[in-house]
Amino acid sequence: MKKLFFILTLLLFFTSSALCNDDCSNLQTYPNIKVISSYGKLIYDHNKSKEELTYLAEQQNYLEKGLFANGLSTANLNFDITLKTKTISLSDGVYCVVPDEIMLFLGFDAPIIYISKELKENSCEYNIVLRHEKTHQQINKKTLEYYLPLFKSASTSIIKNIKPSFIKNTEDLNNITNYYIQRYNQKLNPLVDFIKNEILKQQQKLDNIDNYKYENSLCN
Repeated sequence: MKKLFFILTLLLFFTSSALCNDDCSNLQTYPNIKVISSYGKLIYDHNKSKEELTYLAEQQNYLEKGLFANGLSTANLNFDITLKTKTISLSDGVYCVVPDEIMLFLGFDAPIIYISKELKENSCEYNIVLRHEKTHQQINKKTLEYYLPLFKSASTSIIKNIKPSFIKNTEDLNNITNYYIQRYNQKLNPLVDFIKNEILKQQQKLDNIDNYKYENSLCN
């Protein structure tokens, strides 16, 4: 999987383009790029019935067909970009707008473990369901931790390959800032989607009929 990630990074790197002129493209820019992450604050919810959890799981494609949810884990992997630029005035009246500070956030938002309110706390079935859902959240965390260094390296290389842009009127600064953010999203979102798919693949190793049958047998 790491090899596929590198291949995707190379494809995104060599297909970069920019809105620039010769003067701006020759500028050496060294933006401060920072990647931050968070797992979020894990919440436990015991307020939903098995029927409600089954419906919620089906709506989010979390449930194997024909199985009913006594528990459910959810977490959203979010990506966000914050950008600060600086403007350099050239002698011919053209302004180059260069990235100065770039903050990339890749992390989880609102991780929740749902346990059916119909399960008695500390019962065998309750403990099996709780362990199962905690494992899901651990998979989320461990998979992100594995790919985060690769994402940091890839995003830094891709961003530095996007050349400075030029404007002829400082009133166009907001448009160029938005242009940068769009370009970064265009190039980095495929990497984020790759990580999301890898998380899903790891989750599916836990969510399958054979494992469900095994877990159900533990309390019999």
